[in-house]
Amino acid sequence: MDQKKIDELKKKLVVNGWTFADEREFHENLYVGRFNYFIVVFSLFLTAGFANNFTNYKFLVFYFGFIVLASCWIPLYRGFKKHDRMMKIMFNDTTDHPASILEKIMKEEGYKPFFRVSSWMGIYIPSLCILLLLFLGVLTHIGCLK
Repeated sequence: MDQKKIDELKKKLVVNGWTFADEREFHENLYVGRFNYFIVVFSLFLTAGFANNFTNYKFLVFYFGFIVLASCWIPLYRGFKKHDRMMKIMFNDTTDHPASILEKIMKEEGYKPFFRVSSWMGIYIPSLCILLLLFLGVLTHIGCLK
């Protein structure tokens, strides 16, 4: 999408006093809330998998946790994509948005971003959690882990 079309769409974001900054704040809180929920669900399944006494069916807890976490990751990933796009628009904004000005100052001072936190929250950590539950389910299913 070209910059002209993006600028036209950004002007349409001001509806009844609701600005792009309000939208960003709303989606950022929603995104972080989804991530926190994801981590809580992961920790519950991890604890349930190791704390139960059903040694013959322990793998089912991990497999079920894998399925539930994979389902929880879908809205988290969608939130990541929206948040990431909003941040790109805000940091590359040609107007006098405070975030854009701060980003320009930091670049002038030689700041080079090492990694994006939103990528860790939206892709890497959830992927590791989901794969860990699958791995633990396989290990308990084949009998390597009791």
